[in-house]
Amino acid sequence: MIFEIRQALRTVGSRPSFALICIATLGLGIGISTAVFTVVNGVLLQPLRFPHPDRMISLNTENKGRPAFPRLTGGDFVDLRDTNQVFDAVSMYWGGEVGVQLEGHAEFTGIWWVNPEFFSILGQPRPASFDKTGAVVSAGFASRNFGDSARAVGRTLRVEDELYTITRVMPGPAYPAKAEIWLPAPRTPENLNRTAYNYRALALLRPGITVESAQANLDTIASRLAAAHADSNAAKRFIALPLRDQLVGQVRSTLDLLLGAVLLVLLIACANVSNLLLARSTVRAKEISIRAALGATRARLITQLILESIVLAVGGALAGVALAWWGTRVLIHFAPANLPRVDDIHLDPAVLGFALGLSALSALLFGVLPALQASRVEFSSRGVFRGGSHLLRNSLVVSEIALSFVLAMGAGLFFRSFLALNATDLGFKADNLLVMYAHAPASGLDQHLGVNRTLTDDLLPKLSAIPGVDSASAVMGLPTGAYGSNGFYKVVDHAPSAKPLQSVWALTSPNYFAAMRVPLLRGRDFTTRDGFDSGGVAIISEAMARQAFPNNEDPLGRRIICGLDKWTAQPMTIVGIVGDVRQTSPGQPPDPALYMPLAQHPFRANEVQVIMRTAGPPTTFVPAARAVAQQVNPQMAIRFTTLDSMVADSISAPRFRTLLASVFAGLALLLAMAGVYGVMSYVVTQRTAELGLRMALGAGAGNVVRLVLGRAAALAAAGLVIGALLSAATSRLTESMLFGLKPSDPSTWAMVFASVSVIALIAAAGPAWRAARIDPMIALREE
Repeated sequence: MIFEIRQALRTVGSRPSFALICIATLGLGIGISTAVFTVVNGVLLQPLRFPHPDRMISLNTENKGRPAFPRLTGGDFVDLRDTNQVFDAVSMYWGGEVGVQLEGHAEFTGIWWVNPEFFSILGQPRPASFDKTGAVVSAGFASRNFGDSARAVGRTLRVEDELYTITRVMPGPAYPAKAEIWLPAPRTPENLNRTAYNYRALALLRPGITVESAQANLDTIASRLAAAHADSNAAKRFIALPLRDQLVGQVRSTLDLLLGAVLLVLLIACANVSNLLLARSTVRAKEISIRAALGATRARLITQLILESIVLAVGGALAGVALAWWGTRVLIHFAPANLPRVDDIHLDPAVLGFALGLSALSALLFGVLPALQASRVEFSSRGVFRGGSHLLRNSLVVSEIALSFVLAMGAGLFFRSFLALNATDLGFKADNLLVMYAHAPASGLDQHLGVNRTLTDDLLPKLSAIPGVDSASAVMGLPTGAYGSNGFYKVVDHAPSAKPLQSVWALTSPNYFAAMRVPLLRGRDFTTRDGFDSGGVAIISEAMARQAFPNNEDPLGRRIICGLDKWTAQPMTIVGIVGDVRQTSPGQPPDPALYMPLAQHPFRANEVQVIMRTAGPPTTFVPAARAVAQQVNPQMAIRFTTLDSMVADSISAPRFRTLLASVFAGLALLLAMAGVYGVMSYVVTQRTAELGLRMALGAGAGNVVRLVLGRAAALAAAGLVIGALLSAATSRLTESMLFGLKPSDPSTWAMVFASVSVIALIAAAGPAWRAARIDPMIALREE
């Protein structure tokens, strides 16, 4: 075997240009496949880096007719925690990017309020004094602000004007993602309303308890609560979802689809190399026939040819791993900002094993058929070897075209879907809007009222006075933003609805709708008269008007109640109706929306998004806005973005799919183009004498060109038909990812059919042109 391996190395090395083409083609297929698998492995396959990852459960709520979401109400959390029989520990938690005041500066960072049981669920010891004013910080936060972990312990920080002492630095992975500070939450939630979904919950299964058993126990609790609280829990169910599934649920389908796409690219690459080997087998005809004449058995010839394929596959694997290392970083760079478990994405033994397996598989895919075909040695009376098969070569090219068509169809659908997303009417104008996230520390009613007065009487007027700023307003619940809330509401003196009424909740200052260019359809906007001591008022969207008043009743003057805080437990009078907006992203339809004045809900008014409509590029106004904010309140944590970029981030997942699908489809079409070119070049070479004779007998150059292009068109037609059938069969895989069109969209099909056909004919144009320039006398003399 050593001799055979050396012979394979010498044979491959004797044609370096041929070997490099094969290795580069395989390296491309193996590299991008391995890069995508690296992401899939880190995000979907690897266990969470906690001591008991399979026992960690996210508790979700499902209301009949609506998808489950990862939140609980305060009242439901207490019942689940105290009456379950399947969890060792249950903790609520809430938070996000919040302002923290440190020595000399304030900044936004990931802050989460948690119960002490939270650390037990993560497999960490309970920190000392955490149930009082203790704080736990991440190692990264400690290093960034205090130099190292040892120096951080004992230092203080201030959040919501409460002073905390750092008692511990959290080692290991953070949860939730990007969390840097964990603060103590009260054991009993502040808001026990069963229609306000303010809390997330994490639980640890008892050893030996399955997720199915936990779900059965939650269903029992849900049934009991439905009977006890029919007004809020009649259609409510609680879902036990493994934490890993919770984290990766939104990206699983996208990553699975991309992995399938790159494997198709790998198949096309293998088909291309197979065609190259078949072409070379013709050149090596005499060599193989001599070996056979000297006694080499067909098995010996096949073994030698497969070893040469393995040498090429190993070279492709080495090139592929190098490409995968670079490609993984490119994927992470272009991936959506909310891609979970980014820290777990890296080349590891599992990924290298995947690359090795791909190499072995590719060696079989591209090496076996050419080896079998080339080893069929036949001799004519002139000693000419006749190996290789036109049928096999044509079949490989047809397969390449078919697979390329599938990828091109997916890319075309994603591209047109993304264009539709970008063209969607959002209900507001995102251009020229600077957004300042602002968090001012406050504790107690008086401080919150003071922050609210500073916001409306000082900060907003000064921001509006900046040259080039047309208007400024504040909101808690900006579309596509980080803050927001939702829940159930009721119409006072109205017959109960068949199913609970639910809406998005937002708090705004006066002039918010004008700044956002959201049309005020009826009634009035909030004014400075809608203060803390005045009667509660609200503005609703068109969708909420249709939902709450389906019989064309006039909503103005009617009263509603919701569970945002204790102030909304009192009836609020509807004073206006505004247009619908898409709150989550352009791909989601407008939800019913309930707007309330910031001034009437002070405990939500110290952490807001301030929007400034500008006369020029918004980012150029950041220095002036920062100076104003620091002058008004030096302890206010602020950060800036634009509403345009927030909207763009909300569709980062479809943009990521579109980008990668387009890249993969482009590579596939290039490989298919190379395959068509190779086959037609081979046909022209094999039929040189025939074409020369045709021209000698009077055939013109145009006839020869039509003959070659006709052959290419026949191959392309076969590939298109098979590709169309495959695309139709797999269309349901992409249907849920499309916006504004169906997988059967005729325009996309026509575009892809035309594109693939033109590419195939362009690839055949070179060999056709060469065939038209054949000198009949030279061709006949060579024959």
